[in-house]
Amino acid sequence: MTHRIGLIVNHGSHAVEKRGAMLEAVALELPHASFLRLDDFANLNGFVHQMARDGVEKIFIEGGDGTLLAVLSACLAPEAGFASPPEFAILPGGSTNLAARSFGFRGRTAGEITRRIAALANEVDEPTRETHRALRIESAALPSPAIGFVLSTGSLARAMLFAQREFHDDEQRGLRTVILAIVRFVMAPGRYRDTDGAPVLRASHLTVRGAGVELDGPHALGLVSSLPRLSLGLNPFWGTGSGPIALTHAAWPIKGFRRAITKILLHLSGPRLAAHGMTSYRSDRFDLVHDDPIVIDGEPVACAEDGKLHITTTEPLVFLR
Repeated sequence: MTHRIGLIVNHGSHAVEKRGAMLEAVALELPHASFLRLDDFANLNGFVHQMARDGVEKIFIEGGDGTLLAVLSACLAPEAGFASPPEFAILPGGSTNLAARSFGFRGRTAGEITRRIAALANEVDEPTRETHRALRIESAALPSPAIGFVLSTGSLARAMLFAQREFHDDEQRGLRTVILAIVRFVMAPGRYRDTDGAPVLRASHLTVRGAGVELDGPHALGLVSSLPRLSLGLNPFWGTGSGPIALTHAAWPIKGFRRAITKILLHLSGPRLAAHGMTSYRSDRFDLVHDDPIVIDGEPVACAEDGKLHITTTEPLVFLR
């Protein structure tokens, strides 16, 4: 039954690069499994199509947030060819591993991972399954919807890209670097300049429409997610409602910037942040118009000329634990 297992590993992801790929050991144990060493993302769609033709039902992904974004987007694209979405298992291999921290595949060593996957492949063991919705992001600039978990706009998107350029290197990545970047921005928000010479922390125009939500004007940052929590265990969402998509919006300027960010880091987010111009909402869809950088799961995304983004969610996806 191992032909129904797919294995995808990205050696360029930070943790994989440092420790080696655990899924390579799995591939040696399960020679009939579909295996892709993702050295070139141009090969991903073709491999996904082949997995669909081969009847692959479970796909194991070892890489970072950007790798997961690419694989989910390819597998859930209309032309992927799966009769129904496969089940996914995430092995943390990047710097922040947002989804993997919430519902990743369990196993500390390559040996343990190999034994667990082999047992699943040979139907010796029944996996633990969890369902989660991902964001489904549509734009005229995207050939097919992007399927991810966290979307950032405005100064937050610029700060992420700035940190990747200026603070990340072969040694300094991961949560330690995230914390360092946050501290630097909090201590001196006006010090850091973008590639155009303007401050990283600055206003940009954002329009948001959703169920009962209408925002239009200069904003500092926007954060949209379907995850239960973010890096460092943060949950900067407090909007009421039953929608699966959470959105937090910070008007420009953020009043008491340092105090606002400190409250979020201390897990004190909530309606009290309204005093800083921050509001939070939940909905089953959001329509955005924004012509500044957009970042999804740490990856920059091209903006359409009209700046429009349509955000909904996928159907519940199955993740193996």
